[in-house]
Amino acid sequence: DLLKKEDITNFHLLEHFLGDECAQRFEVLAALDPDSLITARCFINGGPLLYHQELTENTFEMILKAGMEHFPENLGCLFRKFNGKTACQNAFDIIGTDEAMRVICRCIPPGENHPILHMAAEADPHLEDTLMNYYRDEAFIRDATGRTLSQVQFHYTLRKGNIPFSTTASVFVKATDDHIEAKDPRSGLYPFMLAASENRSDLDAVNYLLRRCPKVLVDIKNTDTGKHRAEGLCDQRRRKKQRHVSRVEVLMRYR
Repeated sequence: DLLKKEDITNFHLLEHFLGDECAQRFEVLAALDPDSLITARCFINGGPLLYHQELTENTFEMILKAGMEHFPENLGCLFRKFNGKTACQNAFDIIGTDEAMRVICRCIPPGENHPILHMAAEADPHLEDTLMNYYRDEAFIRDATGRTLSQVQFHYTLRKGNIPFSTTASVFVKATDDHIEAKDPRSGLYPFMLAASENRSDLDAVNYLLRRCPKVLVDIKNTDTGKHRAEGLCDQRRRKKQRHVSRVEVLMRYR
């Protein structure tokens, strides 16, 4: 073959063909090796393609369109971070907020239940207000983990820390039971666990969250009981199988 998949990354071909006159070639290369949209690095700044130093409205659309075609579950890597900045914010800074939002709306059409606000809340919450001007209906959908936007925001706030109950009690009091009962899928922890984890150990927050929804302790107990019961059944089957094998070995020995 004249062209191998690894050549696309090794020779910076996607970056080379970023331009209106090369749009079809860019699409063909991206389709040949979709992973290169993630692994490719810009020659000058070493960042992903969405962080190209000469990003324009057209090249931003080329990259995001290809990303949505091959990685729709990640919204084309729009909220991927490089040097602490999301690709979305980077586009706002380089080509302008209005111009970037025109591209985003063309590639991720509003009203199609994309969890764009949920992903923004997890990656860069200050983008929410700008995005919500274009994606108002998306504020009422659930993301892939089944969480509402407010649940995502609550989990993010707890995970980030620096919200002691003594000075931010309203954050906890305003939380609904659905917020307090739902696990954070990123950490696998309930909110009261997040309040107690790492170096936070906010006992007032833990106490409040557990008093509000003590059923989470019952859920944890039932989960552990079910897990131990399943492990016990597996052990019983394993021992039974071992006894059976032993009997067969004895019979074979004395045949």
